[in-house]
Amino acid sequence: MKKAALRTNADFEALYDRHWKYVYRLCFTYMNNVSDAEDVTEDVFVKVITGEYTFNDEIHERKWLTVTAINLCKDRLRSYGRKNIDYVEELPEVPDETPQGTEDITDAVMALPIKYKEIIWLYYYMGYQLDEIAKMLKRPPSTVRNQIKDARNLLKKILGGEADER
Repeated sequence: MKKAALRTNADFEALYDRHWKYVYRLCFTYMNNVSDAEDVTEDVFVKVITGEYTFNDEIHERKWLTVTAINLCKDRLRSYGRKNIDYVEELPEVPDETPQGTEDITDAVMALPIKYKEIIWLYYYMGYQLDEIAKMLKRPPSTVRNQIKDARNLLKKILGGEADER
């Protein structure tokens, strides 16, 4: 990335308006609560402002924001304070435009272990290809393919279907 792209407040505001909902939803999938998701979302955009990054296009912006959000969420989850806090088991609703009747599926995805949840979220909700996800998460493509298969099987079990045989 080149330096000094977001030259004005208007440039940053336009980037923020384009992507804040996406970044927030992604952070919520990791953090599982509104306040932490908001904090990490803010951290992502602070990093944009302080880093003065230049992006080639909106796709480049979105990929950079995705990787940055995932890394910041993982850092926060690893932090000592996070491990010693008891959170309420019931998750609040994700504020998004989820189609009616898909709440069970979204709840099932949110209940998955993080390594599966992130792949399902990026693949089905965000539309990334498996090779792109492998690069973003710095995992071998074969690992990502196996994890999405395992995640689908878990979702089938959670939702009452039969899992595929290996």
